[in-house]
Amino acid sequence: MVNQKTGVYNAVVSFCEAHGLHFEDGMSFIPTTDQRKAIVEAVALDMEAGEITLSAEAAAKYDDLTKLKSYCNGLVSNWIRKDTRLNGNTTYEIKNPGSRAGSGDQVIKELRKLKKTLSNQEQIDAVEDEINSRLSLIQTKKQADVKINMELIPEELRSLVNSNS
Repeated sequence: MVNQKTGVYNAVVSFCEAHGLHFEDGMSFIPTTDQRKAIVEAVALDMEAGEITLSAEAAAKYDDLTKLKSYCNGLVSNWIRKDTRLNGNTTYEIKNPGSRAGSGDQVIKELRKLKKTLSNQEQIDAVEDEINSRLSLIQTKKQADVKINMELIPEELRSLVNSNS
């Protein structure tokens, strides 16, 4: 059994070999729509056969081949973008860092929906201020929940504990 990154890489290499396509590590591999579908199918079948790891929760959620293909579609896109063996040996950079911040918070979700309905810039700014305030509150709560064992911190760094409060 291999991890998902390796599974996608192996599927790309196998596809290229089977179809007489030139492939070498570090080259930029940009599949056509049909090539991509074939690679997604191969990854989904390998995952279904237990050759590629899938958590128990994910296996329960993607319990048939159609659902698994849907999952693998994003998985293949992700690793073609991020794996340096497939993306031209470039380091992947997030286009919108922080864009998922607060995505699990219902209040922020609703505020973002509200913001999309507005056209008045003053109202948009007010909603944006509320979103930023809420994100700041969430971050502060996360920091407050961190428990640090002072005995394991070097003495010269102990003064830093709770200094950011």
